[in-house]
Amino acid sequence: MYLPDPRLYPRVNAKNPVIRSLMAFLTASEPADAKQKRQVLDEVVRELLLTGDHYGLNGALTQAPTQDAYKVLWKTLRDAVEQPLGNVAHAVPFALPIVFVAGQKGETELPGEADAQAIAALLRTHGVIAADADVWLGSALVGADQLAAINPTQLSRWQTQITAAEALPAELVSAPIRFKDEGVFIRYLVGVAMQPSGTDPVIRLGGAVGGWGMPLAQLLSDGFKKPGLTLFPIPRVPQSWLAAQESGRVTVLETRLQVAASNAIRSIRGKGRTPVITLAAHEGGEIRITFSSREDAERWEGYVWPLAPLDTAEQVHAFVDDLMRECQVDDVVVIETIQPDLDTDGLPFFVTAHNRPVQPQ
Repeated sequence: MYLPDPRLYPRVNAKNPVIRSLMAFLTASEPADAKQKRQVLDEVVRELLLTGDHYGLNGALTQAPTQDAYKVLWKTLRDAVEQPLGNVAHAVPFALPIVFVAGQKGETELPGEADAQAIAALLRTHGVIAADADVWLGSALVGADQLAAINPTQLSRWQTQITAAEALPAELVSAPIRFKDEGVFIRYLVGVAMQPSGTDPVIRLGGAVGGWGMPLAQLLSDGFKKPGLTLFPIPRVPQSWLAAQESGRVTVLETRLQVAASNAIRSIRGKGRTPVITLAAHEGGEIRITFSSREDAERWEGYVWPLAPLDTAEQVHAFVDDLMRECQVDDVVVIETIQPDLDTDGLPFFVTAHNRPVQPQ
């Protein structure tokens, strides 16, 4: 079963200096030539960062002619932003993603702040932050849109402009969590670590959540405790600013899908029916997943995974397969042709156990 990639990519724009350097590197046939072309690409990207040309960088990313080309350019940009030239002292802006799975009957609002001092102390205890490190961690739970508003050229400047571990030079405000009945939300704690030259990293970025994960989840849960509230915080590891956005986006999509699948499958089985899960790639760059039953042609539920540039259809397919095995669902249908975005009535089109896929002309 093959789930296709529904996205369309632009033609190679040789007039764009970043794309030109990128394609020269990707098409180099000899190792020595590839190394030289790699250096040129690195220099072009670093020059745009140095001059603050965010629009040039963003334009190049949107013009990447394949996903593999996008991944190479994205890694090049991240390396340039996150790895300063030379072993020099610098600031390390970071973010800690937290997914909140919340439920309470009616309209509910949760505060947009956490106990940053207690969280930082916990991370120091577990060695995520070095005991003697100069690190500032903000208390505001920040929304994904605010992180995205800080572009790579700003992040690059922060490395040298920030000279002490204190509040970041940006308008980052708390984002309270508002919901009705239930929801899955992503928030970030942001901070800055001062990295001296010639020393080991003062903060451990990336990797797996260690023994501090459960205590941190409990600390967050206790801080939001209120009558009738069910809350499951899912903290991720501290990461670089750009990596944290990607990690948080994927984690919240996966968690929302888990919640949607659990609710839908429980409802189907509760009626004595057999669940059927359908995956289809749709025009416009979405994977749509439906939960229906063999016995009922009328009732079904859908979930939409919008494919971001770093996502792959195979990644979503594999996640759904693993999830359905956990849910003990055997009937998983994968549509191997790209489906339309809209039906004949102009409504979003979903394939279900009874609503058949559109066949290519």
